[in-house]
Amino acid sequence: MFGAWTAAVVEQADAAFTDVEDRAGRIVAVRGGHNDLELHARCRPDGVVSLSALTLSGFRIVRVPRAWDSPQRLTAEADSYREFSRLARTFKAALDDWAKRISELATWIRYSPPPSPAATPAEPWLDDDAENADDDGPDRLH
Repeated sequence: MFGAWTAAVVEQADAAFTDVEDRAGRIVAVRGGHNDLELHARCRPDGVVSLSALTLSGFRIVRVPRAWDSPQRLTAEADSYREFSRLARTFKAALDDWAKRISELATWIRYSPPPSPAATPAEPWLDDDAENADDDGPDRLH
C-alpha cells in the first residue's frame, strides 16, 4: 500500500525541490534537494499500528542580490523578487500536494480491509545462536 503512495510523494518532492546544475557531466551546484520520506508509527500490544508522524524535508537556495556602492553594479545585479515569487509558488504547490497525499493515505488506511481472521501474527525473530549460548555478552571488565 505504501509503495505507490511513497513513489508519488517522492516524485513530487523531486519536481518541487531538486535543482542540480551540471556541466560536462559533473555536478557544479546543488541548489535544492530533499531527504527521504520518514514514517513514524506506534504499535500497541494488540498489534494495532498507528501512524504518529510523516515527514519530508527539503531545501531550495535563493540567490539574494548583493548591495553595491556602484549604481552600475546595482542595476546589473538580478532582482531576487522573481526567485522569491517562484519559491513561494513552489512551496504553496508542494504544501497543497502534500495535504492531498496525506488525505489519500488517510482514506486508504481508513478503508483498508481488516486482517483475515485466519491471519496469525508473525513470530519475533531472535538470534538463537547455540555457539554463543554461554556467552556473558560483550567484553567485560571484572
